[in-house]
Amino acid sequence: MRRGIVRERHAKNRAGKRGGPELAELVVRGAAASGDEPALLQQTGHVVHRSTLPNGLRVISVPQPHLHTATLSVFVKVGSRHESARDNGISHLLEHMLFRGCARYRSAYLLNREIEELGGTLHGATHSDSTLFEVSLPPSNVERGIAIVGALFAQPSFTDLAVEKRVVREEILEYLDEDGREVDPDNVSRQLIFGGHPLGMTITGSLHNLERFAQSDLRAHMRRYYVANNMVLCVAGAVHERTVLRAALQHFGGLPSGAIVPPQARHSARGAARLCCVDSQGPQTDVRLSFTTFGANDPRYLALELLVRVLDDGMSTRLHRRVCEELGLAYEVFATLEPYEECGVLDVGAAVEHATVPVFIRHALRLLAELADKPVSKQELDKAKRRYQWQLEAILDDAQAMCTHYGQRALLGQDGHLGALRAQVQSTTAAQLRAVASEILQRSRLHAVAVGTLDRKQRQAVKRALLTLGPSDRPSARARTRQAHTSS
Repeated sequence: MRRGIVRERHAKNRAGKRGGPELAELVVRGAAASGDEPALLQQTGHVVHRSTLPNGLRVISVPQPHLHTATLSVFVKVGSRHESARDNGISHLLEHMLFRGCARYRSAYLLNREIEELGGTLHGATHSDSTLFEVSLPPSNVERGIAIVGALFAQPSFTDLAVEKRVVREEILEYLDEDGREVDPDNVSRQLIFGGHPLGMTITGSLHNLERFAQSDLRAHMRRYYVANNMVLCVAGAVHERTVLRAALQHFGGLPSGAIVPPQARHSARGAARLCCVDSQGPQTDVRLSFTTFGANDPRYLALELLVRVLDDGMSTRLHRRVCEELGLAYEVFATLEPYEECGVLDVGAAVEHATVPVFIRHALRLLAELADKPVSKQELDKAKRRYQWQLEAILDDAQAMCTHYGQRALLGQDGHLGALRAQVQSTTAAQLRAVASEILQRSRLHAVAVGTLDRKQRQAVKRALLTLGPSDRPSARARTRQAHTSS
């Protein structure tokens, strides 16, 4: 639940009775077909229609007429990073409670049965910076699906709060040990990196907060964040944009406009490498080597994505080959990115035998240092590009992936058209990857977490292993370029 890289309000729809001219105006204003698409994307009829309802709700429809499914997704720009220590966990609890029914469907059973009768299943997820409600269903039932989800936001019932709290309590306990300590390595990592900032808080919140939350707290949170300007509705699959827009206008047009509520600003707190060791029984220690990065809206982010793919995008890439195939230190190892708007985290992790934790850290950091010290080979970069582009093309065959791609980017104010993104991937250079590696893979950005059973001697060995990355003031590629120009 912790990491997304792991797991409408008010009575009558005033816009529901509006006639054709207003709808036609919205369609004309919203249809946005991107030009200069690669041939494959053009042949598939990949057009993105974007509209904005009078109340500010952004509506995106992506017709994929070759499919036999459709997905509708509602993205709300609210998550744990929009909370404080006192109300941490309320976004997650609110997501759960919306599944409990509404004025039209009085119970969770009636709501789920109605959606399942249409051939779909309602899915929800809370992340650090957004909340998702999603259902995939046959294309012929999309309008009815939009009506059901719209009714869910219009008049939520918030019934059976005590029952749902028990469910969420069990979810929170999954991340704690028998003494109530946090033992999820990703949660511990974020607490270490961000400290008291909301990005350091867990998505599920604390047991103490959970017990305190009342129905009035949920309604206040919903009034503030579940507003049209703070939401995106995206529908993809074998659908027609005009049908989607008409249903959105009817069933979401009554949402209050509200405003985007910006999250608390992230203040940089770079310093020496930091380490957190958490005692936890088990045969292995879970390790995270985490680097703070720039965010998803930074123009260098695509180069960072490709850098991570060079590290870990298949069993022939550097990380798996070195750690698993050559050294046999782990059964599985990974590198992932968790982006926010203005910052992010690059994680390298594995579960390894307690005694080999320092060895794993040393070899992993040496491998990372290589990325900053010399450019990746043309063969590696070309492979990473091809696999990224293939993944983009695969989205054309997946309505759910299409909604995720365009909906999440819309929350960040991005276009993200697959054709343009594909071209950007192709134009990224090895020099750009090396510059990003030099910027990010610094000891000053490194935070290390070990959740397992390490004795005092092993912990000292871990501290020494963290020095493998080199001096914390190792010059970045940009600084090295300046020095070269000065010396010449």
